[in-house]
Amino acid sequence: MNRQHNIGESAEHNDARLHLVYTGVWSMAKVSLLVGLIMAAVTILASALLWTILNQIGAFQQIDSLLSGPAGETTASSASSVAKVINLGTVLVGSVAVGLVGALATMVGGMLIALLYNLSSKATGGLFIGFRQD
Repeated sequence: MNRQHNIGESAEHNDARLHLVYTGVWSMAKVSLLVGLIMAAVTILASALLWTILNQIGAFQQIDSLLSGPAGETTASSASSVAKVINLGTVLVGSVAVGLVGALATMVGGMLIALLYNLSSKATGGLFIGFRQD
C-alpha cells in the first residue's frame, strides 16, 4: 500500500514481534567449533608469520650471542642454540596444539552459554525482538 502522509498524520506500520525462547545446544556447539577453528587457523598463521619475521631480523642469533657469555665462550647452559630449539616446526606444532585446545574450549563455552540461555529463558520468557517496517 503506497500512501502519502501529511505532516502530523500517523503512518501505518507493519510490526513483527518475535521472541527467542530456545537455542539448540548442538547447533551452538557446531557454530562455536567453527569459530574456534577459524581462531585456531589465525593463531597458526600469526605464529608462523611472527617466527619468520623474528628469524629474518636475526633475533634468535642475538639471543644466542647474549647467552654465550661476555667473551663469546660456550657454557654448559648455552651449548644448544636458541634457533635449534625454537625452529619453525616446533612453533607450528605448538600453535596447532594451542589452537585445537582453544577450539575445543570455544565449543564447550558455546554449549554452556546455550544451556544457560535455555534455562534462563524458561524463567524469563525469552528474548523479545521487534521489527518495524516504515
